[in-house]
Amino acid sequence: MAEITVTYDPNSQGWTSFWSYNPDWMIGMNNVFYTWKNGSLYKHDTNATRNRFYGVNYPSTITTIFNEDPLDVKMFKTMAIESNEPWDADLETDLNTGMIDKTYFTDKEGTWFAYIRRDPNTIDLQAISTQGIGQVATYGSLTINFGFNIGTSISQGDKVYRVTAGALVLIGTVASHTDNSITLVSAAVTPAPGDMIVYVKDSTAESYGARGYYMQAKLTNNSTAAVEIFNVNVNTFKSNP
Repeated sequence: MAEITVTYDPNSQGWTSFWSYNPDWMIGMNNVFYTWKNGSLYKHDTNATRNRFYGVNYPSTITTIFNEDPLDVKMFKTMAIESNEPWDADLETDLNTGMIDKTYFTDKEGTWFAYIRRDPNTIDLQAISTQGIGQVATYGSLTINFGFNIGTSISQGDKVYRVTAGALVLIGTVASHTDNSITLVSAAVTPAPGDMIVYVKDSTAESYGARGYYMQAKLTNNSTAAVEIFNVNVNTFKSNP
């Protein structure tokens, strides 16, 4: 476990903050905080550069729990942050995970608003974002051909997988498609006739949210300028079984 520095607040009578930097010694004097590191003396809070200690940049993180109606399984749909700039959000429920890249947020009357997305590095086999297509008829020139109509649900940017020994193996990303074929941007593996094909929707195009009894949200900001955050809200509704 990495070492951390903790801060005690006598007003709240609790340990309120955790810091990534590890001084060799520290002292408070005349309302000024000093630390020593590798033989050098540092005076804190004296310049405009934030999140930087001993020449190393660190992110600011805030972790909180949303647990309204704890007996109900909920869909956590959106997040709103009252802050002077957006934050990255890593989200985890008792059932699955989600995320929001700070670039997904839009400013709505002074509040940053975004839909909760599926983590692009995870695949939820029970979600509607994962759909089976069927068996490959032929393959050539980055095009997978099928002997039937594959429908219109698949889209450019979706990920295409083949089922190998019960596991999903990434083939590539959809460049275009027709009624009975999918053309890939490139191919990591070569599908063969008879392979079962599955596609997973592009997570940035989805907004179905994260399902669970509760949700833990870890907000991260890497700015070296002053950032303020006042409030974080999520919109939820009861999930249908």
